[in-house]
Amino acid sequence: MKTLWKTALTLSMSLTAVGASAATINFENLAVGTILSNQYAGVTFAANAFTGPGSSSSGQPWATNTDMTIVSSLPGGDVGGLGTPSLVSGNVLHSFNKWLTENGDPSFRISFASAINTFSATFAGVSTGADVRIFAYNGATLLSTVAGSGTGQFVLSYAAASITSVVVAPGSFDDWVGVDDITYNAAVVGVPEPETYALMALGLAAIALARRRMKAVG
Repeated sequence: MKTLWKTALTLSMSLTAVGASAATINFENLAVGTILSNQYAGVTFAANAFTGPGSSSSGQPWATNTDMTIVSSLPGGDVGGLGTPSLVSGNVLHSFNKWLTENGDPSFRISFASAINTFSATFAGVSTGADVRIFAYNGATLLSTVAGSGTGQFVLSYAAASITSVVVAPGSFDDWVGVDDITYNAAVVGVPEPETYALMALGLAAIALARRRMKAVG
């Protein structure tokens, strides 16, 4: 009987998936002027994810000098109008003056040490919505491209079983865009197979049968 209970307990524990953990990067802990790279554990930012001919309304190639400087969105900061009420606040990535020094359409890659299954980012100050895009990858495989629409500000998001990196195109050479509130969820691991549920049910049935037999004997 003790063995049956132990088996059931072990099976029950195996059915418990590792909980997903959500995280948001809002750049508030970084000083204005910081060059964004690997300041966040398990996440690496790298400029110039794309090269060669661009694919936006600007007609420009992809930039080779995408700016990765943290700036302030507060009055007196280095950015223009973000929208009212603004979806972004405090510190943001990408600035108006620095955008003027880029030589094409900007892009940067966000790589995750452990796979994620959801991703979202907030964009503001957009004048050409379709040029704001996120590209989700699992390894070298492009899973999907999500493009913005309209102007002003919006959130772009994507979900898949396993996302290892996301490339962000924050506008184009014809635009500048503030990026903020990058939110992601760690991929859930340990989700049980159907066979595990069947084994659990079988173990519980055996326990119930054993208890009935003990009562009958008693």
